[in-house]
Amino acid sequence: MSNLRNSFLLYPAIDLIDGKAVRLAQGDFSALLTSDDDDALGRIEAIWAAGALALHVIDLDAARTGVPAEPNTSIIAQAARNRPAGSLLQVGGGLRTPAAIGNLLEQGVDRVLLGTLAFRDPEKLAELLSEYDEQIAVALDSRGGMVRIGGWVEDAGVGVAEAAARLAGQGVKTLLVTGIDRDGSLGGPDLELLQAVIDTVGGACGVIAAGGVTTAVDVQATRALGCVGAVVGRALLDDPTQLAALLAASR
Repeated sequence: MSNLRNSFLLYPAIDLIDGKAVRLAQGDFSALLTSDDDDALGRIEAIWAAGALALHVIDLDAARTGVPAEPNTSIIAQAARNRPAGSLLQVGGGLRTPAAIGNLLEQGVDRVLLGTLAFRDPEKLAELLSEYDEQIAVALDSRGGMVRIGGWVEDAGVGVAEAAARLAGQGVKTLLVTGIDRDGSLGGPDLELLQAVIDTVGGACGVIAAGGVTTAVDVQATRALGCVGAVVGRALLDDPTQLAALLAASR
């Protein structure tokens, strides 16, 4: 994974609810976006077959409940077993205990995304960073400049820039920065938000862009900004054939 960490990567996203590939509009569980092709494992196989080097999987059920459960856990385990050599699998959603985190990493997941735990228990985050180092990333989910946790329904009580500085100081190597209002909107990434975080961390950690990334131009814009990657979800749920163009823009 260390070699890939130094490259800009496109992260096609698979969000799971009850074993199916879905998306949410702005993190709203009542605004579920689906497609006729909701076969999560089939979509994952197609992503690898297209030549992607990274994959971003979020267990939305666990994000809401805080407890990873079937059938999503089996899908993630199979994705870890079957991924191509040299690829990067990043997984998040409801990872609020060391046991859940350790289980995923033991299964072959390369990097886990923490959100709620990182803000509710900084001491535990420090312990996890000491043990797993760059395999730990933290999600900075922003609404109105404030960090949201608990499946995006709770205000963490800290601004995004302040949180980014704190996490970089703790040794977090990767931040996933999502403009919630852009998520699932096809409206383009929040470049101002991303720039603020990049300026704050000053190269101490990599910033992955998420929320609204839709077109090849969006991918190129996040790369030009200094991001180390971009997550694309809704655009591929609507039209999986866009993946080739988006991958080309990331290279």
